[in-house]
Amino acid sequence: MKEVFSMWKYTRMIILVALSAAIYAAFLIVFKAGIPIVPGITEVRPANVFPPVFSLLFGPAGAWGAAIGNFIGDLFGGTLGIGSIFGFFGNFFLGFIPYKLFGSVFGLVPANDMSQTTNSGKKLLAFEIITLVASAACAIIIAWYLDLTKIVPFAFLSITITLNNFAAGVVLGPILLSLLFPRVKRWGLIWTDIMKKEDVAPGFGKGLGAILMIVGSLGGLIVGVLVATGVSGQTLLGFTGEQGQTAVWLAVLPFLALIIIASLMLSGREQFVEEVDED
Repeated sequence: MKEVFSMWKYTRMIILVALSAAIYAAFLIVFKAGIPIVPGITEVRPANVFPPVFSLLFGPAGAWGAAIGNFIGDLFGGTLGIGSIFGFFGNFFLGFIPYKLFGSVFGLVPANDMSQTTNSGKKLLAFEIITLVASAACAIIIAWYLDLTKIVPFAFLSITITLNNFAAGVVLGPILLSLLFPRVKRWGLIWTDIMKKEDVAPGFGKGLGAILMIVGSLGGLIVGVLVATGVSGQTLLGFTGEQGQTAVWLAVLPFLALIIIASLMLSGREQFVEEVDED
């Protein structure tokens, strides 16, 4: 995760954080008054197409942009509250996981090709799976916290956020990525063209890291829902059942730890074939 912090010394990466945060927040605010799912917590969010796309294009800048953009969306959209705390972290991983997993799967990114796009069936499938994994990770981070604070039950919120995130990215994501990549590449704003290799985390065990990320995200969702519906009597379609149960908290916690461990294991340097000095 070294690049998450080292990116702040690159002017263009900071600009990309501001750009991605502004775009994400703007679309979130527009739809705040649309179709609420849990008033004050979440709503139908077409804007969630942006984090996975910006992740592949802008790397760690896309992750920070998703986190900051979501916070700004809550602030100016009238939904700022206790849930915004873990909403920040959940959206950070929504924008962090895609570039980590995609780079781990496809390895090196030659300087002039379309490696960070969905220009093949294999890449399209990978993008959809990775978007699902990132959506689930975001969901369990937020739902785990809000269940613990007895605001919204885990089973209902985790499924809702996962589907909400995934629905936006699964259809529109590849289209938006294919439209943006050639232009962003031409402008020299792909993150691997900006950051130096030594400022990116080397990682270790990328194959195992990818597996742990999938298990942590999807496993946490499945196990958490099963425990919440079984032990706490929660339902998938409403607020029935108990919240703040220790069993749900303990069941999901190890999977959250797996997500963190996997984040440290996934390599970023393997995406580089050349170094471009900062302007």
